[in-house]
Amino acid sequence: MLSVTAQDRIWLDNGNPVQAKLSRAMDNKLEWIAADGIPRIYSRKRFLVVFSSSGQFIVISELNENSSKAQSQIEAFYKSPARNVSQDVIIKSVPLTVIAGSISYESDEVINYLSSEGNAASINKEEVAAVIYKDGRHEILRDVVDVAPLLALAHKEIEKKEREIVRKAQEKPVTQVAAKPEKPAPPKEPAKPFLSDSEYKEYSAKGIRRVDEFTSYLRIIGDKSLKSEDKNKAVQQALSLFEPQATVAVSSAKGVKKYPVKEYLNRLKLLPYSKINITWNEVKYVSELKQEADGNYYGIIAAQQVFEGFAANGKVAYGDITKKNIRVKLESYQKTIDGKDTVNWEVLLGNIGVETTEGQ
Repeated sequence: MLSVTAQDRIWLDNGNPVQAKLSRAMDNKLEWIAADGIPRIYSRKRFLVVFSSSGQFIVISELNENSSKAQSQIEAFYKSPARNVSQDVIIKSVPLTVIAGSISYESDEVINYLSSEGNAASINKEEVAAVIYKDGRHEILRDVVDVAPLLALAHKEIEKKEREIVRKAQEKPVTQVAAKPEKPAPPKEPAKPFLSDSEYKEYSAKGIRRVDEFTSYLRIIGDKSLKSEDKNKAVQQALSLFEPQATVAVSSAKGVKKYPVKEYLNRLKLLPYSKINITWNEVKYVSELKQEADGNYYGIIAAQQVFEGFAANGKVAYGDITKKNIRVKLESYQKTIDGKDTVNWEVLLGNIGVETTEGQ
């Protein structure tokens, strides 16, 4: 997932955005100028999608094969008037859907928004391909190689939605706001619970201990000498450490795939090795716990996982070293003790991602 500020950007086939503009179309090639002002020429195949600073975009597959016609498209693209929209646009991948609304909150998992009809709604980020914000920023939530074709298919619908947003804003009577009777101020939201300095240190340490607990369960689950009942019990105990929707990313020669935690643990039990050894080293916070809009605290813990699968002869059949990152959530809840409500906190593990993997 990459979020990009409102600038002229070009997305290349390596998956990274470059601050740059297209300048010239040639036979099977495109010239572009980056922030350093130096013109560069790449094969047209290297380019996927281009965004302007106002949030307008053109997918390279939409460019005409004729270089002069493609040049006209590029010039018209950069001369296009500003969007001037008052809502954000969410592109849902399956089924391909264009959603207009005002985003009120975002986390790593969810987007909350107010629909064009004024209804509160929410969408899981796993379902979202891209977001184009009203201020011109954009966010690509999947591999851009997969997102670019979806943007091409949805382009006309996106433009239609944005025209509707502008039209509705223009049709809204200016006097409508002034004519409304004055409403009483909404009740103040209850103050969010917060951690004291001592609690912060205590729960930060507890987040590290949660990761240590998880790795101890991994060793039990992967131990071929233990009974199935013991390993099944360890699976249930490990699951209790996680948020219900959490996933674990696993890397292989085919790439990275995400599994629900329960499926990941059950697959671990079935790996075809006579013995499995999993250790986690250098467990530490790379993003300290920070309170977000929902009142919960979130942080990121990174670690190095060493995996070894042994053959029947006692030698390592497969091994790798993987840099992992784990999202940690500190969620508040109320508990009544002696008739008095007190705030308590629960530490939960979230998604486990993969940074790099080295095979042995």
